[in-house]
Parts: sequence; structure tokens; C-alpha cells
Amino acid sequence: MSDWSPDPEALKQLWLILAGTLAPEASVRLEATKGIENAKLQPQFNNYLLHILVNCQTVEPAIRASAGLLMKNDLVKNFKFQQNDLKQHILTELPKGLLDSENMVRNITGNVITSLFMTTGVKEWPNILPNLMELASGAAGTIQSQEGAMSCLAKICEDSSISLDRDYNGERPVNFMIPRFLELCQSPEAKIRMYSLTCLNQFLLLKTQSILLHLDDYMARLYYLTADPDTSVRTKVCTAYANILDARPDKLLANLEFVVYYCITSMKDENDELALEACEFLLGLSTSDISVELIRPMLSNIVSILLEKMVYSEMEVFMIENEDDQDNENVADKEEDIKPQMAKGKEAHKQSSKNAGNSNNENGKVDSDDDYSDDDDDDDDDSDLSFDWNLRKCSAATIDVLATNYPGDVLEVSLPIIKERIAAAEWPVREASILALGAIAEGCLEQASTQLPSLIPFLVDRLKDSETRVRQIACWTLGRYSSWVCTEVLNGGSCANYFVPTFEAIMACALDTKKVVQESACSSLADFIDSSDASLIEQFIEPLLQHFQMYFAKYQRKNLIILYDTVQTFAEKVGDKLKFKTDYIEMLLPPLIKKWELLSDDDKDLWPLLECMSSVAAALGESFAPYAIPVYQRALRILTTCIEQVNLSNDDPNFDAPEKDFIVTSIDLIDGLVQGLTAHSGALIQQFDTAEVSLMKLLIICFDDPTNDIRQSAYALLGDLCIFLLDVIVLPNLHEVMVCIGNEITNRTFASSAACNNAVWALGEISLRVPRDTFKPYLSNFMNVLIPLLISSDVEQTVLENASITIGRFGSLNACDMGIYSPQVLTPWCGFMMYIEENEEKETSFEGMCNIITANPTALNVGDESGRKGLKQLIDCIAIYENPGERLATMFHLLLNGFKSGLGEAGWNSILRELDGYSIESLNVRYGV
Repeated sequence: MSDWSPDPEALKQLWLILAGTLAPEASVRLEATKGIENAKLQPQFNNYLLHILVNCQTVEPAIRASAGLLMKNDLVKNFKFQQNDLKQHILTELPKGLLDSENMVRNITGNVITSLFMTTGVKEWPNILPNLMELASGAAGTIQSQEGAMSCLAKICEDSSISLDRDYNGERPVNFMIPRFLELCQSPEAKIRMYSLTCLNQFLLLKTQSILLHLDDYMARLYYLTADPDTSVRTKVCTAYANILDARPDKLLANLEFVVYYCITSMKDENDELALEACEFLLGLSTSDISVELIRPMLSNIVSILLEKMVYSEMEVFMIENEDDQDNENVADKEEDIKPQMAKGKEAHKQSSKNAGNSNNENGKVDSDDDYSDDDDDDDDDSDLSFDWNLRKCSAATIDVLATNYPGDVLEVSLPIIKERIAAAEWPVREASILALGAIAEGCLEQASTQLPSLIPFLVDRLKDSETRVRQIACWTLGRYSSWVCTEVLNGGSCANYFVPTFEAIMACALDTKKVVQESACSSLADFIDSSDASLIEQFIEPLLQHFQMYFAKYQRKNLIILYDTVQTFAEKVGDKLKFKTDYIEMLLPPLIKKWELLSDDDKDLWPLLECMSSVAAALGESFAPYAIPVYQRALRILTTCIEQVNLSNDDPNFDAPEKDFIVTSIDLIDGLVQGLTAHSGALIQQFDTAEVSLMKLLIICFDDPTNDIRQSAYALLGDLCIFLLDVIVLPNLHEVMVCIGNEITNRTFASSAACNNAVWALGEISLRVPRDTFKPYLSNFMNVLIPLLISSDVEQTVLENASITIGRFGSLNACDMGIYSPQVLTPWCGFMMYIEENEEKETSFEGMCNIITANPTALNVGDESGRKGLKQLIDCIAIYENPGERLATMFHLLLNGFKSGLGEAGWNSILRELDGYSIESLNVRYGV
């Protein structure tokens, strides 16, 4: 259909309509938009648009570009529905637009080609890549068209690199593209060189063999391009080195010093993009497996440039000072200043080894919010001008990682520089030095311990600095050293008296008139509360509650989000000391309730407040009862409404689905009420249950939701309902619940690990409480999915540990039925259970396993190698169990003596010879065997 030609009258009419869409008058644009909608109904609509784009040189470029943009949007949706002859005409004629003299037309043509290629792929458009490569080589057209083709290829390589690395009729596109791109790296035109590097770097990211075969050639060309006069080319060179570092770091070893110093030099360039890409290489180097001895000689220069680039630029200083003049507590936050909030599903159970040091709350559960995230601190707490990644943040992140990997070296280089600049008259230098001190905190904490007695008081003094950003960064840095300050007082160190003045100073600083300081101070306060032993915070309960009231009165929307998190941390830390004090509760709850009442059910600011209320309700327990009815009623209403709206949106694509974070946070709040009110929450739940809408029916719907966070929170609530309200709430719906749990485990993915983990934990809680006859019909099905889970190599560790706990718990009431499974599960069960933190859950799992072995003495065949291995591991687990409860210790004693009697003296001694000295001594001292 290459001889297709338009109807002149129809072409003129469409041209006038397109011109109308660009008219300044709103009425004309509206009429033209209606005309476009009518024109779309014509089968050759896109052919006319294409003709205007590539053939109508006398038409204004803006109108031609509008035609191209309209065509792109329509083709992305409807190309596959076009007739074959129309398709072929579009694919044949479209590249002609790259030859046009108008830059706007060439750019739009390139956008259409790259978007359409994602729809067609190589198979449906086999000629496009050879045509573009020919045009890019300069064989036809002009320099401008050559650049247009290369720009198009760069976008295709970025969007479709994986599809280019596949065979089509025995040929692989990358095999002919990469050598051509390598040649074009030597083009006399800077843009061609830059686009060529862009394409090659995309294949490096893919680590395809096609690029790795040419890597030596590529690196040789990169060497010459390091001196390229064009900044964009040198930027892509830095990107290439970073990608080679990731794909084949060994290739850099011979010239590592040259590359490092090239990137250090590039970081001094005035071009921000080049400096950032160079810093990205150093960040990659800090996390690489390259030998310490190769990197160490360059650390001094690396650290020095990083410290230099953590100082705000003159332009940034100008913008900051202008912003800070207006950034006072009375100015309402702009919507764009508030980072989008994401509610996270509650992780009801996260097992950890003894070495992990997690502090578990009631019922052995750990909430995901307790996990410390350096990324959050580095990205947010230095409060840069925007949420964007930039040179300052990259430099801080790099020195943070280097401090972890080379603490002594980094401290030796950085500390003298920091000390020299930390009291500088210029506030940006002062601020950057304090930022650097915070950045090295985690890695260099031990090495810097002799310096901290003088540095911490200095930082506290900086909380009164005249400059806003210095006060802000001093708060953040103190938060990074909160663990050291708290450890000193707990261990009675020489600086034990630092805690009180530091904590009081941060509390006061959170009342700063500048919002950025309030934010940083409030976050630092949460760090100190989290790092502290509860006994340290108890002395500050009343002052903190008084300050919280003032914070609630002062803070705007953005800082209220930080405050909710701080209050949540506080409630979780000292909830036991709050719940029986009416005065405390009357200080804590009214500000929260006031904010709660001001927000509508569909306000996103409700998410962090709901999360905070969940923790407060759980911490206050029965003391939250006077507030429980309206809080539960609203949480249930939000949950019900959102589920109804989700169902409506599933049935009607035009109906906007609600934000599912409302579902997550409302479930978590109900869970907090159940944890706090325990068995008494049953009356509250039943009060609002109806035949049409009940909490369990809503949860069962949530168990089937495709959103992982929703299922994660739903199973967390299920587990707590099983603990406190099994008979009245869960048992009437047990079969549906068990089917949902089975589906969750069976259909698990890495992304759904947390939901699967909670489902497995809830199953374990059910197995402890449901009578044997009720549970037995489900036992074999669950063992058939849990055993493969237990021996899988692609499952998250916490899920494996939790599955082990649940399998052991099955033996609490179903020991007789578990005998057939014990030979399969004992060895992996012992492997996971040996080092899990000792708590109630581990204890009940061991009790269950003891029951299983006692009830099925012949199931474990010690004459078999696997049976003997399982027995040996179980005995070893018992030996290193440090603090078993009285009942479990008695079970261990009886079981060990049974093993010894059954094996005989020789057999028993044979087992002991395979254990280490500690285990043998423990068995002898504790159990007399």
C-alpha cells in the first residue's frame, strides 16, 4: 500500500482540526477535540496523521508534531487491530520522518518509532533496525537525520534490549548492532558518539555475551573518549565504567587507578550530570568485590572528593536560603513537598537468629516498622532540596558504605578534615562536615569511640546554631549516634551522663520555628527512643507527652507524619508504663483523636495516623477501651467501604478503585485493638457484625486480594484473632480460612513472602488451639505444602524458620498423626530451629516435636543414616537450648533418657562423639546423660 494517497479534502479538514487543537481559545480547542474523536472512527485515520507528519513540509511543524503525537497514542493502543495493508504502509513510510529538516518532526517521528517497536518487536518490523542502523551510519540523509536515527536506536536499546538479544530466524540483532555502535563511537559528531555509548551501555547492563565478547575493544575506545571535549560523551564514559564494574570487574583491574582518578577528576566538573555519574562509579566501587588492597591506596583521594562534594553548591545555597526564609511553622505545606506515603502490611512474625538482636514484642511478633533502614535515613534525613538523587546524596551514600568496609582508613582520612571544617564560618562547610560525621557513624562507630566524648557535646551545641540547615543536620547526625549515647548510659560508661542533656536538647529542638528542623529533630527523637532501653525513656514519659502535645499544635501535614511515627515508637517502647496512668493517657490520646476526627475517611493523611493508632491501641491495652467503639467502628467502615469500591471497580472499569492503603491501615488498626483488648475485643467485634457484613467475611475477601500488603496484614490479624478469639470469631469460618492459607502457601512468590510468612504463622496458632478431630482433615494437605517449602532453596529465611515452628506446633495436639512425616522433616527442622531466638513460639514448637517423637517412637529409624543424622541434630538442638521452660526441660530430660536407653551405652556414646564439647557438657550437667 506504498502508493496510498490521501483525499485532499479530508486531509485539509484534518489539518484544520489539528490546528484548532493548538488554538489559544478554549472554545476552539474543545470543538477541535470533538472533531478528533469523530475522525478516529475512520479506518484510515492513522494514515492521514502519518501523511501530515512525514509529507506535509509546508504545514507548520507544531501541527505536524501534533499529528505524530496523536498517531503514537492511538497506535500504541490499536496497532494490532489495524488491517495488514494499513500496518505495512505505516511501518514503511514512518522512518521517512527522520529525514525531515524540522527538528520537532524528527523527534516526534523517533518517539513514534520507539513506541511502535515495543508493540511490533523485531518479528513484525524486521526492516526497522537495519534501516535505522544504515541511516545512523550516515550513508544517507543529513547529520540531523543521522542524529535522529541514533536517538531512536538509543531509546529502542533502552526499552527493548532484552528482545534485541534473542534469535530471529537464526540471527540476533545485537550481534550486528554492537560492532556498528563501536565504530560510531569514533564519529566526528559528538551526539553520535554519545548515543553510541548509550546503546552499548544498555547491553552492558544486560550483561549479554554479545557485548562481553567485544569488551576489550569497547574499553580501548573508552580510554580515548575519556579526553572527549563533549561533556555528554564523558558522562556516558563514566556510566560505561560503572556498568563494566558491575558486569566484569576483573576487566578494570589493570587500569583501576586510571579509572578511579578519572572519575575523581570528573566529579570536579561543573556539569552536574557528569559529576554524578562519576560518583556513581565510586559508589559501585565501594560495594564491589574488588580487593581491599587495590582500593586502599586510593581511599585518601576518594574520601577527600566525597567530603568536598557533600557541600552545597552556590546555587543550592541561594535556593536554600530563599526557601528557609519562607519555611516557618505557620506556612502550610505544599502538596509537592509531602513525599507520597505508602502503607506497609503488618509483618506479624519475623523470626531471627540470636545474633540479629531483634527485640520481640508480645507473642513473639516483630513489626516491620522496627527494621532500621539506612536508605531511609540517607535519602530523607539530610533533607536535600528535593527527593531527587543528586551528587551530595550519592557522595554521602558512598562514604557511608566505605566507612562500613574500611572503617579505620575512612576515619583516618575524614576525621581531620571534618574537625578542621566543622566549626567553619561558612555554614555550608559547617553543615557538610556534620553530615559527613553522620554518614560515617554506622561504619566507624567503634573506631570513633574515643572521639565521640568531645563530638557529641559539640553536636548538641549545634542544635542552637543560627543557621537552619546546621541545626537540621546536627539533629540527624545525633540520631545516627543514638545507639552509642544510649549504650554508654546502660553500660555505665564514662559518658553515661550524656543521654539526658542530649535527649532534652533534641526534644527542645523539635519545637524549632523552622519546619525542616522540626522534621529532623522529631525523627532523631524517634531514633533515640528506639535505641534506648525502656528504663531510660520512662524518666521522660511526662516531658515527652507534654512535648507531643506542643508538636501536635505546631506541626503542619508533612511533619505530622514524622510525629505519628515517633509517637508510635514511644508507645511501643513504654506502653506498659502508660496503660495504668490516666493522666498519661489523657495527655497522649486527645491530640491523636482530634487529628483523627478532622480527617475524612478518604484522606491519605489518615494512613500514618491509623498506623500510629494501631500501635497505641495495642500498647495501652484495656486502657484504650473508652475509645475503642468509635475507633473500631470507623476502621470497620473504611474497610467495608473500600472492599465494596474494589468490587465495583472490578465490575466497572470506569469506576475508580480506592487506594488499597486504606484497607491495609484499617486492618492494622483493628489488629491493634485486638492485641490491646485481647479476649474483650470479641464483644466489640460481635457488636458490629451482621449477617451481611462481618469482620471474618471481610478478611476472607482480603485473603484473596492480589495486593501482597493487604494479605500480609489480613493474616497478621487472623493470627491474633486465633490467639484471643478463636472460638467466637474464627471457628465458624475455619474451612474457608484453611483453604485460603493453603492457597497462600502454594502460590507463594518472593514478592509475597511476608504474606506467606504471616499465613504460616497464623496456621501455627490455629494448630495450637483447634481440637485434633477438627484439625486432622487438613493435616496431610498442609504437610504436603510445608515439606516442599522447608527444603526449598528459593524461599526467604524467615518463611523457612516460621514453617519449622509451625510444623513443630502441629505436634501439640496432633502428635500421633505426625509420625509418618517425622523422618522427612526432623533434619531440616533442626537445621532451622537450632539458632532461632528463644521465645514462646520456639518453646511450643519444641514441645510439639517432643510430643511427635514420644508418640511415634518407631518412626525415627536410627539404623538409617538420615534417621541417625536427624537424631544427632535433635540432641544437639536440645543441648544448646539455653533457657527451656520447666515443662520443656522435663520433656527434654525424659526424651534424652529414652534415647540413651534405646540406643544402649555404645550407641549413645557413638552419638556423643559427634557432638562438640559444649553440647556434651550441657547434656551432662543439665540432664545427666
